[in-house]
Amino acid sequence: MTVQDTDPQIVSVQKRVSEIRSDLKSWARNADKTAEFPFEALDTLARTGAFDVVLPRAYGGAECDLATAQALIGSIAQADPVSALVLVNHYMVHAELRALPSYPAPLQRKQAVQGKLINALLAEPDQGSASRGGLPGTVAHKTEQGWRLTGRKAYATGIPALSWLLVRARTDASDPEIAFFLVPREALGITVLSTWDHVGMRASASQEIVMKDVPVPDDHLVFKASPENSFTFGKVLGVWNQGLLGALYDGVVRTAVGWTEHFLKERKPSNLGAALATLPAMQDVIGGMRIALDLNQTLLRSFAQAVALKDKDRVQKEAVLLKTQTVDGAAGLTQTLLAIAGNAGLSARNDLERCHRDALCGRIHAPHAELLRNKAGRQALGL
Repeated sequence: MTVQDTDPQIVSVQKRVSEIRSDLKSWARNADKTAEFPFEALDTLARTGAFDVVLPRAYGGAECDLATAQALIGSIAQADPVSALVLVNHYMVHAELRALPSYPAPLQRKQAVQGKLINALLAEPDQGSASRGGLPGTVAHKTEQGWRLTGRKAYATGIPALSWLLVRARTDASDPEIAFFLVPREALGITVLSTWDHVGMRASASQEIVMKDVPVPDDHLVFKASPENSFTFGKVLGVWNQGLLGALYDGVVRTAVGWTEHFLKERKPSNLGAALATLPAMQDVIGGMRIALDLNQTLLRSFAQAVALKDKDRVQKEAVLLKTQTVDGAAGLTQTLLAIAGNAGLSARNDLERCHRDALCGRIHAPHAELLRNKAGRQALGL
């Protein structure tokens, strides 16, 4: 047990989230069918305090650690993966901002952060994931009043509900620097393009954003450094991203396994005269699933512990394990479940089909698996 397990604010949020999970699941099914953003689910989660546990205590938060955030994300993801994904982004950004020497000036009021969502806009349509390197195409132009941002960003997950955007850009100097700005979602010059039409996480509204001369005051500049030194910002964000995505996709698989176990116990083909659950082949698959879920939990706990201990080598190694085993592996696990569930598993009225489509999205999250394998291979070969 950790100290945070008994924090009254965190205990209250965990209890309230558990009480609304059946509603979250119902809303998530409808949102997936219509691809409409889950406003009701997120409004309800906001009332539980789930948005605020990551905030500094000075601004009404509980300064939750990664392990606590993982537990919340995993619980929410079993009911509503889309809302969980919005909160993954929110938590990881605030974890990074908490690590700064001082909290950014625009957020130093409870009214600016309590119940308000944020996401980091890093990827760009032409550049792809920021994890692949390169200067961003989004340009920050210095003015007498502050800055003006122009560019295009991809995958602005949760954009209909966001209050703040953390935007990565390059300055327009002869020697460009990498900069991060806090931008109010309602700032002038921001246009949302309805480009999100994916097979999974359909309701996440992970749209593209166009910025044209968006005004940003000087005190909204969070970080600025040369490209070679810019990676000092975002390390905490990246670590939390890996830990929280692991919890999210573990939650997705748990829902898929739960549905399949119920189906196997209830389904009694006339030619068998017993439930499908009595077949050794089915027991073998479910046993393998339970072992995989136990492994996920072991990895998640170990990773959160490594982060708490600030063990950089262990964090780096276990982040790769989480990405390849838990995040990328979710789609393979749900596909195996589909194979034994047959037509029932592919029915849109059942959870398994939706879980599989959502699990497919795990593989597109940065860092991508081939980059991790390449890095591991180069290290092993001494290159």
